[in-house]
Amino acid sequence: MAAIRYDLSWRFSRPGALRQRFERAIANLPQGICLYDADDRLHLVNEQFCRIYNQPMSRLRTGMSLYDVLADSCSLGNYPGRTVDEIYAARRAFIDRREKGIFLQELGDGRLIAIHHQPLEDGGWVCTYEDITERRKAEAQVEFLAHHDSLTELPNRRFFTDRLNQAVTHSVSGNSCALLCLDLDGFKDVNDRLGHAAGDILLKNVAMRLKDAVRGTDTCARLGGDEFAILLPDSSAPDALRLANGLAHILRQPYFLGAFGSAEVAASIGIAVAPDHAATADELMLKADRALYKSKNARLGQPVVFDRTLDLASGAEAPPARNPVEKRTGGAEPREIAHDLAQALQYGDGLSLHYQPIYDATSGQPVAVEALARWTSPVRGPVSPLEFVRAAEQSGLIDELFKWVLGTACHEAAHWEDDLKVSVNLSPVNLQRPDLLISIETVLKQTGLPARRLILELTEETAVDQTSSAAERLRELSSSGIEIWLDDFGSGYANFEYLQYLPCHAIKIDRGFLAEYEKRRQLLGGMINLAHGCGVKVVVEGVETAEHQDMLRSLGCDMMQGFFLAKPVPADQLKAVLGRGLPYHESRSIAPRATLFAGSSPAKTPT
Repeated sequence: MAAIRYDLSWRFSRPGALRQRFERAIANLPQGICLYDADDRLHLVNEQFCRIYNQPMSRLRTGMSLYDVLADSCSLGNYPGRTVDEIYAARRAFIDRREKGIFLQELGDGRLIAIHHQPLEDGGWVCTYEDITERRKAEAQVEFLAHHDSLTELPNRRFFTDRLNQAVTHSVSGNSCALLCLDLDGFKDVNDRLGHAAGDILLKNVAMRLKDAVRGTDTCARLGGDEFAILLPDSSAPDALRLANGLAHILRQPYFLGAFGSAEVAASIGIAVAPDHAATADELMLKADRALYKSKNARLGQPVVFDRTLDLASGAEAPPARNPVEKRTGGAEPREIAHDLAQALQYGDGLSLHYQPIYDATSGQPVAVEALARWTSPVRGPVSPLEFVRAAEQSGLIDELFKWVLGTACHEAAHWEDDLKVSVNLSPVNLQRPDLLISIETVLKQTGLPARRLILELTEETAVDQTSSAAERLRELSSSGIEIWLDDFGSGYANFEYLQYLPCHAIKIDRGFLAEYEKRRQLLGGMINLAHGCGVKVVVEGVETAEHQDMLRSLGCDMMQGFFLAKPVPADQLKAVLGRGLPYHESRSIAPRATLFAGSSPAKTPT
């Protein structure tokens, strides 16, 4: 009886109690609610509706028309850029269809409101209003994390693979695409030295630099660990290499890691292009991986474009798994030297050129001057060229160093007499740049130095294949009027086989062949005769005694260079060095021309 009495008690409550309970229920609904009759008159509204639309309850009264409610909402800024007539017409068209439905409405402050519309039998309707802004944000976040890396917020492997598949499919119809695979060099050292929290900050910074460097149509992704990939639609191999060189430079700049201090890393980059290198996404990724492995194994900080030789070298095997242990020669020292060198290149701090003449062996006239980079670090003092050039090659700074040397030397040489040439060393790493000729021609144009007065000495520490892009760039340089000399000839990869296919104007025999040994004269004579037979001139460096000089002259050597003839000197002392006679041990001198510098007064010939 007690249960029946409780369950039925609401039926016999005092008049008005049911309405009060109903009103309390409406007031406490988590959704806003409005009830309109068939004449568009408001009959019911709750506090939650007022909170959603920022309309005080005092502004809404029973009997207001839908038009007036909307007009009041517009006056509060809920519908920026829209008129009340426009909003009412759209709402009225939906009501007249007499259909149940849900539509979304974005308010002026960016919130998203879901409106559930329910027609009533008497011609009126009821609507509930729910602010779903936070729910949509959460859904969007879940969707975002399904396709993006949570640390860097870059697309993840799954998302990137979908994009790559689409791009490779389109490449078959002529829209080529390029894939860049990147690994960070030195990242493991940062983790080991500063901890994983610092490594995470570094990865975020790398991601930001990558995003800032690519186009809006490109896709940059983190594949895992310190591995990144970039998809470049509608791009060729030169386009990709140009971007890769820029990225290599950007990623080498120091990173500030807050309380952890600073860190430096570099990037190895492999490039493959569809459809030139692959017809499927998996195959393209494999080719880019092989190019990346070559870039990383060379440890020169230079991007590598895939070519067929990488397939031949790898045989049936794919490149080893990435994330290898870092192998930096000399521990942290080369990186520290590279860091200081980068600062020197940026601010011109401590860098200078010394110049060493190269003389004609017969006439004694200076025919060229070699520009030699010198660096005095404010921290380390004088740094050996062997050290900082090696550090520049390993860290990817060699291009910047070459540009600085070339620009400075050409600017200086432009003030010399018209037929005196300037020689600049060219690293094999520089030959990887497809825009090498353009950059050199730009410097020549800016300084006014003719191409015929520039010599590039290829410092051969790596082999140059006949069909390689490096060999092709040497041919382009030679065709432009620039002379190509092979430096350190006979001591490394540079040998007479090169004379068969490389455009070479002169060979520079290594100083080691002047050392005292039994067959020195025979070897030097044979090399000089072979070079002359190929139509190539011969320079011998390291001439340090009068005996060296006489022997080389008797063997028919064309040009000589060495401390016995002239030591490397700064630019302001070069004029005096060139004005002196050459030391000949037979108590006589062959003097160079007196007017080697434009505007200089004649120098007296010593007797």
